[in-house]
Amino acid sequence: MAIRRVEIKDFLVFKGELAIDFYPGVNVIIGGNGTGKTTLLKFLYWYGKHYKYLDWETNHESRAKFVGIEHYFGVSYKYFKSLNEFHIDGDIYDEQIIYIPEKDILEHAKGLLPFIEQKSTGFSQIYKKVIVSAQDIPTKNQTETQKKIGEKITNIIGGYIEWVQSEGTFYTIRTDGMRIPFAIEASGFKKLGFLGLLVASGQLVPGAILFWDEPENSLNPELVPKLVDILLELSRNDVQIFIVTHSELLADYFDTIRRNEDEVLFISLCKEGETIKANTNDRFDLLIPNKLTEEPVTLYEKKLDRGLGVND
Repeated sequence: MAIRRVEIKDFLVFKGELAIDFYPGVNVIIGGNGTGKTTLLKFLYWYGKHYKYLDWETNHESRAKFVGIEHYFGVSYKYFKSLNEFHIDGDIYDEQIIYIPEKDILEHAKGLLPFIEQKSTGFSQIYKKVIVSAQDIPTKNQTETQKKIGEKITNIIGGYIEWVQSEGTFYTIRTDGMRIPFAIEASGFKKLGFLGLLVASGQLVPGAILFWDEPENSLNPELVPKLVDILLELSRNDVQIFIVTHSELLADYFDTIRRNEDEVLFISLCKEGETIKANTNDRFDLLIPNKLTEEPVTLYEKKLDRGLGVND
């Protein structure tokens, strides 16, 4: 399955109309602050999870409450119904849709899950689904793809992640047997370990869709190409991937180490007045506008000026 196209009109930051065609492989979303990158990611995820309930013509009020609009976007379902139109093309099955948020929450799983379940807290339901997904057990018979990616992640973080239900805690189990509680594990290793959990438990199988908000956060630059390699491997296994990033390094590695047959699309969200538009290209260096490359060029020019004594 895959999301092929989205059309949104007058939804939160998306004033006017926005239409984007996606690739079945990797879709890398960039743009300045306030251009709706994370909102778009959450919208696609929310739609994929709840599209089968989105029948506004029949009992739309109860359906809107059921799908928890307030808990995803912080707006009333009445606002949602009256001020937006949307359409998504694609074959989507909500059981195979995964969202990895920008912030790590697994170390707080024990206390956070019951807190989120108190609907009055207004805490995003996305985080509840993240914690529940991470508690799934590894599949008994690992496929070659699961084994391959699992080995890569184990080699990077020096072990694997395990959920201990009796303690309500995640641990990194080192190859030497040492158990590291998530509370003191390196942040970058947590992210890669969570990805390993999703792969090992069979949630990122062919036909799945992965949404990941800023995977580069807390990740040392030397690990970025290894992460990109793993994500490309997943896309070759028919997992559609949507990534929001502020990292030129991450985006450029997708462009650099992909194979000719890999389908990678770069999407730049930008403001034109009050409207947000999307420009796309399958080459990162030809994407316009490109906020990730513009500022490094400006910095380089400032260094040249400084070296030439222009600012003296």
